[in-house]
Amino acid sequence: MNFAIPFLMVALAAPQTPTTLADVAKASGLTLEVVEKPTTWPARNYQVVADAASAGGLKKYEPLFVEEWNRYPASLFKKAKVTKLIIGAKVAMNGQIRAAVPAFDLDTMFYDAELGNYRPDYQRVVIHHELFHMIDQRMGVMRRDPEWAALNGPEFKYGDGGHNVRNLGAGELTDKLPGLLTPYAGSAVEEDKAELFAHLLVNPAFVTERAKLDPVLAKKIELLKRRLATFDPGLGESFWRPVRSGAAVIWGGKFELQIPQSAPSLSVVLR
Repeated sequence: MNFAIPFLMVALAAPQTPTTLADVAKASGLTLEVVEKPTTWPARNYQVVADAASAGGLKKYEPLFVEEWNRYPASLFKKAKVTKLIIGAKVAMNGQIRAAVPAFDLDTMFYDAELGNYRPDYQRVVIHHELFHMIDQRMGVMRRDPEWAALNGPEFKYGDGGHNVRNLGAGELTDKLPGLLTPYAGSAVEEDKAELFAHLLVNPAFVTERAKLDPVLAKKIELLKRRLATFDPGLGESFWRPVRSGAAVIWGGKFELQIPQSAPSLSVVLR
């Protein structure tokens, strides 16, 4: 008598890419808190407040945030000492509205799910910009960085800090400022670095073309990437691979942003 012997085909499935806020926090080794009511978090010499985001606001923000956060290796958050992720709305620090807050002494990243949600690329930039502040702080060169500052010309001087920049359009990409991607980048050395990091991820085509014509910017990119790869090897060359088409498009050698005509410019002070 012949017997048919069934064979069980077992495939090793690749790890699933996180698709929700809960999943991405778990994969990153972070505690997630989605704000449900007005809450205050006291910290050293400041406090952060936030309210609950609407269900619609969270639904719109979740896939955008997850896509950007998935770019980071879990090892980064340990080295940057980020342990908690808080998502809400009406985020403010000491009464000043913020799109996000890197709370260094709380080891926490706060993000506003609703602020600027008619400008998705603005929200993408904010995610990376503010996380970089946390990384920069842990590297010990956030606000005092003579090596970085020396890359600028001898006559260059940074402004009085990002918290003092309230003018509209300060965060828009430009090719008019040597060594800087945005007017906001000139407000402080820490904002220069954070703007460059964020736009390398969100608008890589714009930054790459700018750097071809701007030796100061090119040197800053080299220094930034070298530092990050040293801080965490997971931020080496493979980290910079493109994952989406940037919002900046090059036409005839000029940089033009694809921004809806109906959308007013956001002041970068919201960061």
